[in-house]
Amino acid sequence: MPRAVWIILGIAGGLVALLLIGIAIAVATVDPNRFVAPIAARVKAETGRTLAVQGPVEFRLSLEPKVVLPGVTFENAPWSKTRDMLSAKRIEAQIALLPLLSRRFDVVQFTLIEPVITLETDANGRGNWELGSAAPGASGSAPAAPDAPGAAFGIGNFEIRDGTLTYRNGATGKVTRASIERMTLRARDMQAPVAVDFRGKVDDVPIALSGDLGAPDKWLRQQWPYPVALKGDVDGKSTKIEAKIARAGTTTSIDDLDVAYGPVAGKGSVRIVNEAARTRYVIALTVPSLALADLAAPVVTKGAPAAARPAPAEASRWIIPDTPLPLAALAAIDGEGTLAIEELKLRDGQRLQQVATQFNARDAAVDLKFSAASILGGSARGEVRVDGQRADALAVHFVLDAQNLDLPALAAAAGIKREIRGGKVRASVDVNGRGTTPHRVASTMSGSILVVSGPATLGRSTVQEESALSQITGAMDPFRSVDSATELRCAVFRLPVANGVAHVDRSIAIETGKIAASASGTLDFRDETLDLSVKPQIREGIKIDVSQFASLVRIRGRFDKPAVAIDAAESAKTLAALGVLGASGGGIAAIGRALIAPSSESAAPCTVALSGKAPPREAAPAARNEPQKDLGLPKDVGKALGKLFGR
Repeated sequence: MPRAVWIILGIAGGLVALLLIGIAIAVATVDPNRFVAPIAARVKAETGRTLAVQGPVEFRLSLEPKVVLPGVTFENAPWSKTRDMLSAKRIEAQIALLPLLSRRFDVVQFTLIEPVITLETDANGRGNWELGSAAPGASGSAPAAPDAPGAAFGIGNFEIRDGTLTYRNGATGKVTRASIERMTLRARDMQAPVAVDFRGKVDDVPIALSGDLGAPDKWLRQQWPYPVALKGDVDGKSTKIEAKIARAGTTTSIDDLDVAYGPVAGKGSVRIVNEAARTRYVIALTVPSLALADLAAPVVTKGAPAAARPAPAEASRWIIPDTPLPLAALAAIDGEGTLAIEELKLRDGQRLQQVATQFNARDAAVDLKFSAASILGGSARGEVRVDGQRADALAVHFVLDAQNLDLPALAAAAGIKREIRGGKVRASVDVNGRGTTPHRVASTMSGSILVVSGPATLGRSTVQEESALSQITGAMDPFRSVDSATELRCAVFRLPVANGVAHVDRSIAIETGKIAASASGTLDFRDETLDLSVKPQIREGIKIDVSQFASLVRIRGRFDKPAVAIDAAESAKTLAALGVLGASGGGIAAIGRALIAPSSESAAPCTVALSGKAPPREAAPAARNEPQKDLGLPKDVGKALGKLFGR
């Protein structure tokens, strides 16, 4: 080896030795407590807040010396009710050796041990993390000298162990709490991407996320957009968050958003706009597929009013659910946006295609518009308006317009087990009500409900169904258990509702090839009971066997299990008007034929029901002054009706 090489190596070795000696001298002679006062002064000058270290600073010598600061506190904003924005049991900082020669602190590892972090905004949306310079004349009038150690400072890796964090929204008063088991931020340098890892809970929801963030220098210099890519588990469900963040004035934009939570995934964007004392959200999301069964059950906030909570013992009593409406939470949000769902799967297995919603929420009022291009074979659109000024009794206005629904699909959804071919249904709903659950809204609603079905062929019913709709249609179509098929011409359900009660005056009607029928009475949504009288009318030329079905019947009871019985009062009125039966004879068979004789009304039942204006009922003819024995009319009407109806 040439002599020159040995000389160069010798010189290099000597320089390294001198460097190590210099570092050792620097480390040995540096008193870390010297740097606390100038650093605190510089912080005070730059932020107007006090940084305090309660105990003596320790300096632990190693290849990467460690500085330990016990009992560190950082003062909160002047308007905060909490004294400190940050307090920590101790802070540990591992320092690079070489920069110490030039009195620069490059922190390789910065660790907060058991910190308590308080983040909050005031009523105007200003955050306590927004640090401003001290006012003129403040104690910051004596800044550190240019060569002070605080003038050269850099941090590499950052870690929090066993910490707690709270965030309070000054406009709404809502507080979010997080417990941090461990959080790390690691970067090669200030220009390199940051690897992040978080383990802990947010409002008691376990979270474990890791991934990459943009370079620290990019965030500090506000070079937008800033990338975020995280994956992990939230509350035990696989979660993914990818986005690009940007800020302009008072607006924070989250674009190219790609999120997934369990089986639910979506893409879109979010805008967060700070408007004086409020924060407004603008959301646009697209979800390829969503199943309602995958969504968690609603959770009632501990602080919610008692009236807003469902009664667990009562919830199972009602057909209309008595569970909290999600609109209450939506009313608490100030924002607007759109949500498009390409396929929505309901809990009963029905699939809706191209579901679109548009909402606008402000000042506890929500306007939600929705539409479905494909639902039960047809389409639907509607609107829900909620006034949440009274949190314990939301004011709800619901409007629905559905067209060309398939009758077989609709019947299946209603629990009717019967073969049906053909039939298109249209529905129109316009109701107002108050309450925090669907049942309570229905209990107070006023407005109108209309469902109309066109021609269809109904297969023979082979089972005894208990639902209210099945009982009503069965009473109005007594041939359904006799004929192999029923030719349905039309069916109308018009319910004018006032204060939770629908008063029906021939506004429920059905017409088939053999019979026409209408119903009158009440449907009470407050306790989910009904009381309806139904009278079929046989069409001209139809031969009947009266013993095969009842004529005038009464349907009473709960929606889920109504009972069908003879309407004795109405039947007695009809019998009293049939004075001619005694002269012509015929007995019970004649009475039955008279009860179901063709109506003298000029308008068909469906026409009457659709019009919403039932014609005046005809007065019963005056009874003849003839002895009852000459009428051939049984003296005991109840027994006669019992024989007629097989009871």
